[in-house]
Amino acid sequence: MPEWIWMGALAAGGLVIALITNAVATGGALLVMPLLSLWFPAQQVVVMATPMLWVNALLAWWNYRRSWRVRRALVTIPWVLLGLIGGVHLLKVLPRDILTRLIGAIALIFAMYEIWRRQREQQPRGLAPGWGMPVGIAAGIMSALSNIGGTLLSLYVLSPETSPDGLVGSIGFLSVFMTSMKFILYAGSFRHLMTGRTLVDALPAVPLVWVGGRLGERLHRAIHPSRFRWIILSLVMLSGAFLLITGG
Repeated sequence: MPEWIWMGALAAGGLVIALITNAVATGGALLVMPLLSLWFPAQQVVVMATPMLWVNALLAWWNYRRSWRVRRALVTIPWVLLGLIGGVHLLKVLPRDILTRLIGAIALIFAMYEIWRRQREQQPRGLAPGWGMPVGIAAGIMSALSNIGGTLLSLYVLSPETSPDGLVGSIGFLSVFMTSMKFILYAGSFRHLMTGRTLVDALPAVPLVWVGGRLGERLHRAIHPSRFRWIILSLVMLSGAFLLITGG
C-alpha cells in the first residue's frame, strides 16, 4: 500500500483521537487503533503511531495542566512501567487476533465492574489507592499492545472528587509518560519500525492533532458534569465490545 495512504490514515486517526481525548479524556485510541489495524499490519499500527499519540498526549496534558490530580496519577507510574515492559514482550510473541479480543474483554470487564459499583453505591468512593498496582500493570500492558492504556487508567483516576478537567489532565500526563517510555522500548524491540522515517510519517498528523484537540476542548466545556462519567463508561463499553467482536 502506498506510503501516502498510511500517512493520511495516521493523520485522520490523530484528529479523531485528539478530539475524543480532549473532550472526555479517553476512548479515542480504542476507536481508532482497531480500524487502522484492519488495513495495516498490527505491529506497524501500534509502534508507528507512537509519535502521533505522544503529540496528542502532550496537548491534552498542556490544555489541562493546572487541574490534573498529581497524587492519584503518580501512584500508578512504577506499575505502568512494569506493565509496559511486559506488554512489549507480549507484542512480539502473541497472535494479534488473540491480543485484540483480550484487550476488548478487559475493557468491558472494567467498565461493567464500574457500572455495577456505581449502581450499588449512592455515593461512590472511587477505587482505593491499592488498585493502583493492578490497574497500572494492566494499563501498561494494554498500552504496549494497542495504545489504549488510558482507558483503564481513567477508571482508577475517576472518583467522586475528580473534576472533568482533572481527569483529562491526569490521563494526559500519564499518556505522556507511557508514550515516552514506549519510544525507548519500541526502539529496542522493533528497530525496523521505530526509525527516523516513523517520525517523518507522523508529521502530517501533528496539525490535525492540534485541530482535534481544540475541537475536543470546546466539546468538553459543553458536557454537563453529571453526564461526564457515564460518557466515559459508555465509550469504554462500546469500544471494548468493538474490539472483542472484530478481533484481528
